[in-house]
Amino acid sequence: MLLPFKIAWRFLLSKKLQTLLVIFGIAIGVSVQIFIGLVSQGLEKTLVNKVLAYSPHISVYSKSGGFSDWQKEADQIRSNFPEVKAVSPNVNNQAWIKLENMTIPILVRGFNISDTERLYNITAAIYEGSSSVNDNEALLGKELAERLGVKVGDEVSILTLGRQTRQTVTIKIVGLYDFGVAKINNAWVITNLTTAQNFIGFGNKVTEIELAIDDPFQADVVSVKISRALSREGEALYLSNWKDQNQLLVSAIVGQKLVTLVIQFFIMLATIISIVNILTINVFQKSKQVGILKAMGLTDFSASLVFLYQALLLSLVGIALSLGFLVVFLRGFNQYIVTAQGLPVVKVTMDYRFIGLSILIFFVVSMSTAIFPALRCIKLNPIEVIKNA
Repeated sequence: MLLPFKIAWRFLLSKKLQTLLVIFGIAIGVSVQIFIGLVSQGLEKTLVNKVLAYSPHISVYSKSGGFSDWQKEADQIRSNFPEVKAVSPNVNNQAWIKLENMTIPILVRGFNISDTERLYNITAAIYEGSSSVNDNEALLGKELAERLGVKVGDEVSILTLGRQTRQTVTIKIVGLYDFGVAKINNAWVITNLTTAQNFIGFGNKVTEIELAIDDPFQADVVSVKISRALSREGEALYLSNWKDQNQLLVSAIVGQKLVTLVIQFFIMLATIISIVNILTINVFQKSKQVGILKAMGLTDFSASLVFLYQALLLSLVGIALSLGFLVVFLRGFNQYIVTAQGLPVVKVTMDYRFIGLSILIFFVVSMSTAIFPALRCIKLNPIEVIKNA
């Protein structure tokens, strides 16, 4: 086995420029293929994060108007569905906020702040004041606070329309948040569950239960499982998920994945063809030497191993070099393809599982296709080769 390896090594060194070009081509092909896959993953995550940044993956509603035993429903979801990472019962109600002569429409959102941390991460969004909200206290968004000209410690009046009454409630501002989305900052007034329930005379009910799961793309599957588990006689439940509500976006992501796979396939195909071509050419270029070696006693199997070892050496060195190129591509992309704020347009990170799988597929395919030049070498007749040389 050592002799074919030495011969393969000498054959490669005899054509240094040709060997370097092939290695460089493999490195570029493999690194670009992996880089495109990582960019595709980053783009997918960026799109989903922007759409779901302040939206639940799944929402559970009661068609009867609200959950009266929402604690039981929430506990059942937490205990039976490990893929659910956040369960947030809440009360939502349209209202108006008043300050002197200004009246602005708002959405009062009442929930336990701790339940929403993995959904909205409110604590991290607070830039002034505290995220701790007691009865008749609230958090205001940056743009809304600026429109009203209020700050932490001020009081504002909220006009609400309950089921039977219309009331004005004075609340104290204990914190200001900034989600980075002006539409939300202008609309959401965040308070605790009890205050929101009192606004609309809702008793101990909640309007919905919002859920976040580990894999957002499984939202439709998980919602069906939860619907079956929670459905029982006498209560009509309705579950919605982000995929059903954003079908155009989901279709675009699926299409982008398919296009990326096609591009990756053809890049890999071109790289593999270059390896096969160079090995096939080597069979012709080195046919005289191989014929002499066979005449001296080198077996057909050992002769074929020469070209398999060449494919092995080219692939391994090319893959090692491709990892260096990949690091350069990723750093350059994240450093120079940025927004006006200096943040990456698409945050591309190392997915070691994807990188390892891509390299493994390339290696297996390249070694498999190298069998064809090796078989051609086996067919070489040493007498004919030497005679016609």
